[in-house]
Amino acid sequence: MEILKDREKRIKAANIAVVASFVIQTVLLWNEYEWYEFFAPYGTVFLFLFLVGAAFAYAQDGIKDKGLWIVAAVAVVALVNILIVHSGKGAWFTAVDVALAVYLADKVSFSGILSWFCLCYTGFYFFYWTFDVKGYFKGYNTNYGGLVLITGFVFAITLLLGARQRLKSAGNTGYRFLTFFIPFMFVWGYNIIAWYRARCALLGLVTFTILLLIPAKVWKNRVCYTILTIGATIGAIIISLVYVWLGKYASSFDVRIFYKDIISGRDAIWADLWSAFLKSPVTGIGSSYKLKAEWMGGMFEVHNGLLDILIVHGVIVFVCICGMLIHRLLGLRQYTDNIVARSAVAAVFAILAASFMENFFIVPPFLTAVLALIAIARSV
Repeated sequence: MEILKDREKRIKAANIAVVASFVIQTVLLWNEYEWYEFFAPYGTVFLFLFLVGAAFAYAQDGIKDKGLWIVAAVAVVALVNILIVHSGKGAWFTAVDVALAVYLADKVSFSGILSWFCLCYTGFYFFYWTFDVKGYFKGYNTNYGGLVLITGFVFAITLLLGARQRLKSAGNTGYRFLTFFIPFMFVWGYNIIAWYRARCALLGLVTFTILLLIPAKVWKNRVCYTILTIGATIGAIIISLVYVWLGKYASSFDVRIFYKDIISGRDAIWADLWSAFLKSPVTGIGSSYKLKAEWMGGMFEVHNGLLDILIVHGVIVFVCICGMLIHRLLGLRQYTDNIVARSAVAAVFAILAASFMENFFIVPPFLTAVLALIAIARSV
């Protein structure tokens, strides 16, 4: 009995630590650009410490825990590959952070207080970045601003759906106001994302909207849900290849979103990365690779979350992480009866979709936000 109580205390402490780490990350990364510049290089190391602590708190089967073995494999193989290709050492923390977060995804569940706190706190940033526009005038890249907005937006909608559900269950007529206000929020969300001209965030918003409109019966359909899961994960790799192919016809492919050509550079970046990767698919190319595109100035940026894992760390690391991620996502189907949980799961898929065009979910604090959404879906 004492052992069980000790474990419960460890888990409670781990949950609070995960949320606390998220708060610290967002305070330092989402408020002042000077703070962002200082903290961003250390964000993955900071998150690693908290995720390791949470993993130890939740691990109970020791060497029998297959998930821990996968995380260990990712850590070892990523380290070996980094040494072989002389990659930047910080890339190791990115791969291991993602592996740890995915490992914890079917273990972490929040209390009601923690769930509501995360929803309120993160949802606040949608309104904050709407009224205090940071993407243009205060140092932040507009795409980064779009990622903050879509993250805050999906948390805010999940919060409002939860509030509406509670008010309706209590017989409070206030739920009728939210019935009209929630659709207004989607119009508001589109307008501010369009103002930022963040196409990656628009992809997330469209995905989130469509998934919320899908009936619960479709969510519960194993085939449909599996297709959605595969599309949100392996689809990241497929879309990069499609873009490379479309890039060959860029001159005759005149389609624009937010005043920008839909084929506007990522095709060249991904073609360059795929060409280098195919020469060393097992080890990956590392993060020290210099992109040939002139406008990148030699800077390395994959602009695609799961593609980054594949290109930088190689096939073995990618298969371990992506396989475990698919397994975790498939496990969320059982929670989609509840509209609040369904919104949280839809939010995860929306972030994965937006990550087709930016690293997004694999970096702090967005990776912690995804873990929090999964924990909320498993808890409400």
